Amino acid sequence: MLRKLQVAAILSCMFSYAAAGTVSIGTVSARGDMRVDSYVVKGNATLFDGSVVETRQATADFRLDNGTEITMSTSSRGTLYRDRLVLQQGQSELAASGSFWLEANGLRVTPRERNSRGVVALKAGNTLEVAALNGSFGISRNGIPLASVRPGRVLSFAMQAGASPTSFSGAGIVSFENGRYYLTSDAGVKYEITCKDFHKYVGMKVDVTGTVQPAATQVEDVGPPICASLVAIHGSTGIGLGKLLLISGVIVGTGIGLGVGIYDASQPTSPPSI
Repeated sequence: MLRKLQVAAILSCMFSYAAAGTVSIGTVSARGDMRVDSYVVKGNATLFDGSVVETRQATADFRLDNGTEITMSTSSRGTLYRDRLVLQQGQSELAASGSFWLEANGLRVTPRERNSRGVVALKAGNTLEVAALNGSFGISRNGIPLASVRPGRVLSFAMQAGASPTSFSGAGIVSFENGRYYLTSDAGVKYEITCKDFHKYVGMKVDVTGTVQPAATQVEDVGPPICASLVAIHGSTGIGLGKLLLISGVIVGTGIGLGVGIYDASQPTSPPSI
């Protein structure tokens, strides 16, 4: 009986140890020093669910067992889980499918196509910037889609202090589909629009101010309904000047400063041929 209890205790410890994040989910390597779970590491290290990685003067390359590849820039910090990377400082390049996402500033960056590759950076002023190099990325907050980022475009996402979580203002094209009106915003997301007569605006670009309404059902790539309090021809209200969209307390704008991969940018330039 004592022997059975000892075996049960050992198995219990093993399961608790595994549940605590001791099962390997991949590896990380750096071209210099890095910190993994507060330990200074040179070269390579094994990653576990919940591992915290901090880079110094060198970039770090992650290879996860699920096929995801991440390159973390210098002076960056993030917590890695089996299904996501929580970026807390700096900049990361992500190459993954839709089963893995990056989280930063309360926003979720999700690959929307196979072999999507993009760069995500935390900037000054509590701002997040996202650039797609291949494929596309969806940006959302609390399940509300904010933008779709495609190659050649950089978008910024800034939290507006004191903003209502139901606030909405933005510009886009009005369409009429299956008896409903929609606004496709400049940030690339379609929202159903209600509470006004949009018939005369179909096919036109307009400015809309209103409030986010609860969605009866969530449709992929379609945002929640917007009850419009103001609709006008684009440019007549000032909406869209300096920003693409304000929704759920997040200002979506045109970003700057991204556009090439972290690995490519970190490589030395070739000397000119003589």
